[in-house]
Amino acid sequence: MMRLAPVPALILLIPVAAACSSPLQVVGGSACEIVGDPVALPAEVPESSGVAPGVGRPGEAPGSRLLWTHNDSGWPAELFGVDPAGDLTVQIRVAGAENVDWEDLAVGPCPAENPWGAEGSSCLLIADTGDNREVRDHLVLYRVPEPAPDDTATAPADAFPLLLPHGPRDIEALLLLPDDRVLLVTKGRTDPVEVYRSPAPLGAARAAAADGRIRMERVQTLTSGPVWLPDMVTGAASTPDGRLGVVRTYQTLQFYRIEMDAPEPLIPVEGGLVNLRPAREAQGEAVAFLPGNRLVLTSEAGPFGRRGQMTFLQCRLPGWEW
Repeated sequence: MMRLAPVPALILLIPVAAACSSPLQVVGGSACEIVGDPVALPAEVPESSGVAPGVGRPGEAPGSRLLWTHNDSGWPAELFGVDPAGDLTVQIRVAGAENVDWEDLAVGPCPAENPWGAEGSSCLLIADTGDNREVRDHLVLYRVPEPAPDDTATAPADAFPLLLPHGPRDIEALLLLPDDRVLLVTKGRTDPVEVYRSPAPLGAARAAAADGRIRMERVQTLTSGPVWLPDMVTGAASTPDGRLGVVRTYQTLQFYRIEMDAPEPLIPVEGGLVNLRPAREAQGEAVAFLPGNRLVLTSEAGPFGRRGQMTFLQCRLPGWEW
């Protein structure tokens, strides 16, 4: 089986160096470059663990004006909108939600059946699925309509409780597909890196469960066993058309072709493994696709007052455009 990050050991806490148009080391055949210098995140977001592009005004590309992020465990249930320069533009409470351990974030169209009458608008899906000690028996996804810039609280969150069939797992990676099904990728802390799939779109899967808890299906393992720290999975994302996905660890990106109904839905893209060590993140956590074959990464804050950071990448993946 394929290891997610077969590259030399990672030093997690290292100083940031200038990175203007710096090529990332390629492990395979893809080519990504760091565009500009890393951008400091606001002090209000010291533990960014998810990122998703805000849907812009008509004619604007997603993420061109606003990117959404959040802190992980121990922080209030809040979303933060930051502009591409890292300036905080929105800090908003997520109504009806609790931040036990928020670990990833995705954006997509609000489904036809939603409690807010928001069909056709964009919705954010928050993965409260982190479990460092692997003891939680209650994981949940929260969905809210994408807030307006002048909101102080979101609409009440729609909750989708999850049940894993093989016991607790620490999960920090979420892929949201256009048909409102999801893939979750485990961290690989004490078991192999595993892929879980929702059996149906979220609303239908919840309605079909007698107790309202969506039974996730384990459909794939990406490693032969637990992985060492630098290879642990910390985030994931999919393109809006659901054809291409990316899974990140502390030190790599791996691109996957997504075949949602295949026995194993994540198929590695040839030449799609990229070493992120030149990005010099303190603790790399999240990734999202942006238009124009770009990606955005976020990292938690580091020592000596170093803030979390956003890093923008320009990628050329043969045969793929997004």
